[in-house]
Amino acid sequence: MTMNSMNDRVALVTGAAQGLGLSIANSFAEAGFRVAYADINEAALASVDRSGGGQSATYGLDVSSSSSFDSVVASVVRDFGRIDVLVNNAGLSTLGPMIVDTSDEDWHRGISVMQSGVFYGMRAAGRHFLRQGSGACVNVSSIRGLSSRPGRIAYCASKSAVIMMTRVAAAEWAPYGVRCNAIAPGPLRTPMWDQDVAAGLVDHEMTVASIPAGRLGEPDEVGALAVYLCSDAAAYINGTVVTIDGGLTSQPVDGEPPQRSSSLRAIDDV
Repeated sequence: MTMNSMNDRVALVTGAAQGLGLSIANSFAEAGFRVAYADINEAALASVDRSGGGQSATYGLDVSSSSSFDSVVASVVRDFGRIDVLVNNAGLSTLGPMIVDTSDEDWHRGISVMQSGVFYGMRAAGRHFLRQGSGACVNVSSIRGLSSRPGRIAYCASKSAVIMMTRVAAAEWAPYGVRCNAIAPGPLRTPMWDQDVAAGLVDHEMTVASIPAGRLGEPDEVGALAVYLCSDAAAYINGTVVTIDGGLTSQPVDGEPPQRSSSLRAIDDV
């Protein structure tokens, strides 16, 4: 999938009405892809600025419904003539009750969107990829798929499952010229993050202090990574999970902020 041919390629991005999904979709559009923006919130989709790229369209999609996903993928293939990329991004911010206080409803809602929804998308798009003999899938996991967080049983379980589902797909699809990788973002500056901060669910200052890079990630940085993973430059990258977290998961979790070198501070002062 060379840069010169990207304007012939079609990318379907879920959860694309706002936040990370919108940034990912726009990143593909800016790279020259034709983009299908999909989200359960059709009203929000209608107001999305899609002027930055080439041909695009919007689709109402409930990822927790297999029939909805099958229908949208079929519509994308009908409208664009093909599908080359699927980014399973749609998710929920589920930070709250401990395991013993988690309701059946909360558990099933998290799993249905962030695990079953990824499976439904992989299955629907994968059928077209295999017939074409080409295609790339990127599943958005999280650093919480690699390390736990109290109060996030459904979130951690589903994001961890996404990583293994990615590896299974990579092994199954590679002989047919199809790839599947996962991205595991750390804390990002998104509307979902702002909502959690406002609700008192996360401590912004403490989180930033714990990140070696000293800042939150930007959604368009994840978008650029997704585009790269679906390009010819990443043709031999398959079945992997790429963390993008400013070094957060590279350090021991001891509650202490990262240490800064005094010698580097001295150099900065010169």
